[in-house]
Amino acid sequence: MESREHSRKPLEIAILDDNLPTLKLTKLTLERHTPCVVYACENSEELFARIGESLPDLLLLDIELGQEDGIDICRRLKSEAPTSELPVIFLSAFKEPAKRVEALQAGAVDYVNKPFYPEELVTRVTIHAEIHRLELENQARLSEQQALLHVLCHDLVNPIFAAHSLLSLGRDTGELSPAFLSSSIDSCQGALDIIANVKAEQSLVQADKQAEAASASVEAAFGEAANTIRERYETKGVELIVDCDADVRLKIKQVALAHNILVNLLTNALKFSFPNERVVLKSRLGESDGKRICAIEVRDTGIGMPTEILSKVFDDHAKVSRRGTDSEEGTGFGMPLVKRYVEKNGGAIGIESSESGPDRGTVVRIAFPVESE
Repeated sequence: MESREHSRKPLEIAILDDNLPTLKLTKLTLERHTPCVVYACENSEELFARIGESLPDLLLLDIELGQEDGIDICRRLKSEAPTSELPVIFLSAFKEPAKRVEALQAGAVDYVNKPFYPEELVTRVTIHAEIHRLELENQARLSEQQALLHVLCHDLVNPIFAAHSLLSLGRDTGELSPAFLSSSIDSCQGALDIIANVKAEQSLVQADKQAEAASASVEAAFGEAANTIRERYETKGVELIVDCDADVRLKIKQVALAHNILVNLLTNALKFSFPNERVVLKSRLGESDGKRICAIEVRDTGIGMPTEILSKVFDDHAKVSRRGTDSEEGTGFGMPLVKRYVEKNGGAIGIESSESGPDRGTVVRIAFPVESE
């Protein structure tokens, strides 16, 4: 989430008015009385091109625009997702109450008459733009809080399941070897690490701060993820192959790479695989745009995904989920959480899947920049 520094950046205001003198006067008034960047547009085509490049904090919109109608333009903005929350203030010579009501019903947050008083215009623009910024910050903060709750509800399952399975097996067989106890402790530690990381992220969200620099070993993360999930693979009869090309370090927390990313991907691959199939987790060093990268891949030969699921698999609002090959249920939170942690730590993620043919199955590819030595 962006810090509160965002709210101290100059406001970005767009103006649509086909009257050139008024357009220039409005722009000059705003720039002279408040820190802002003003984009002056004379027609809707110019406005939508500008909005397509960068969404402003607020739009000042005239009603009479020659062949165009400002109220219709406002309705269009409010009907489309990227601009539906954009605050619109009408700046118009119409003084009839009916026209003002129509403008507000179209979705505008305010209405200012021409000719305008500079102090009034600047005050109304500043207040509505700042309110909009605060709303966006609150939405981002809420989104982060929800994601952290999903981490607790979703990602804790695997290490707790592993510890439970190991301890149950030890109880039934009486096996209490050092290796057995070590695996059980590692699984419990993984759960504790997830909780500690969520608490740390929660503190950062509340304080509007960025996370401190972190470093993780790819080889160690591969081992931790494989140990966490191995019992489930053995129970289902699916082979897990781990192939780490070279041990490099990435700018990400170990717990995030091992549990929030790799364990989630390996769980999904297992879920959609049949017994006697295999899942491969591998890493390779490479280059992209002249920089060293670590490419991580999780590949299975399972049932694959239909197009309608594949297109929404990273969408945290879609909550795409279906039963696995052994009727395993899912929450739909796993892949959006993976994408969140990959991109939050400077990586990129992509997915391919097929339900038939020689390439049946799913492959998820992640690329991280390698930490400078």
